[in-house]
Amino acid sequence: MINARFCLEVWGTEYSKIKEICLLAEKLGYYGFYYGESLADIDLDCWTIISNLSAITHKIKLGPVITYLFPQYRNISLLAKQALTIQDISNKRLEFRTGAGATLQWASQWWHPYGIDYPNNSERVSLLEECLELLLLLWNNISTTFEGRYFKVKDAALLKKQIQHDAIPITIAAKKDRTMRIAAKYAHVWECSYLTPEQFTTLNEKFENIYKKTNQNGDREITKSIELDVIISGSDSDLEYKKKIFAMERGPAVANQMLKHGLVGTPEKIRERLKQYTDAGVEQFLLAFQDPLDTKAIELFIDVVGR
Repeated sequence: MINARFCLEVWGTEYSKIKEICLLAEKLGYYGFYYGESLADIDLDCWTIISNLSAITHKIKLGPVITYLFPQYRNISLLAKQALTIQDISNKRLEFRTGAGATLQWASQWWHPYGIDYPNNSERVSLLEECLELLLLLWNNISTTFEGRYFKVKDAALLKKQIQHDAIPITIAAKKDRTMRIAAKYAHVWECSYLTPEQFTTLNEKFENIYKKTNQNGDREITKSIELDVIISGSDSDLEYKKKIFAMERGPAVANQMLKHGLVGTPEKIRERLKQYTDAGVEQFLLAFQDPLDTKAIELFIDVVGR
């Protein structure tokens, strides 16, 4: 048995299939089910989806793959209230997942068609830090006044009762020094993406040093998570077919990187690779299957980890 938490990263626009996968994931013992958030045509509205799923599930954690904090995209007070509402109706199963986002070169295609300016790297990191500070104030206080560079509220009251922010676990994706400092300050889960076990070991050591400097009391444990693509099959021929499909969908360059930094292979190889990651300190896996709605692959993976 692999001692770690396993979560699914799912996208798609056919709600009946999304619901089916979520119910299956809960039945199989996956820890979390996280749905993509974007205005692009590959997703429905994320917060509507997880709200609906919260009514038909009981144990599995729910949340966005990553929720964006841009003022042009979503009002911060609305986002804070949505999070409090989901946390209430799901019986405290929301995972609030966020980060500074991908580079401008990669991400602009998802935002510019909708008239949303995608901030540069420095601005996105500043937005992330300021937004998290305000979110915690909105979650923790009956009335909040805040004036920052990007966000302003005055005597804002989302609910009549106070809710401690620890009731909403925060995941922060971070690989650079500045974002890792933010994760060390605010996160319950620190997540990185697409690293080999050796690369994770190096980055984890760096994060631990940042965490010790940021949290002198060491009073908050942080779970270590990694996001990885998954291609799994019980036969070599089917595996090669899936790899070809992936290369056609994502392009040869991305496919080659994924082969180095993902979970690709038959069950035996996947099991061996997972052990390398857990030995390196990974405690949680965010799994992006080549086809996120492939029930056979999702079931086979659970057989691998021994749940």
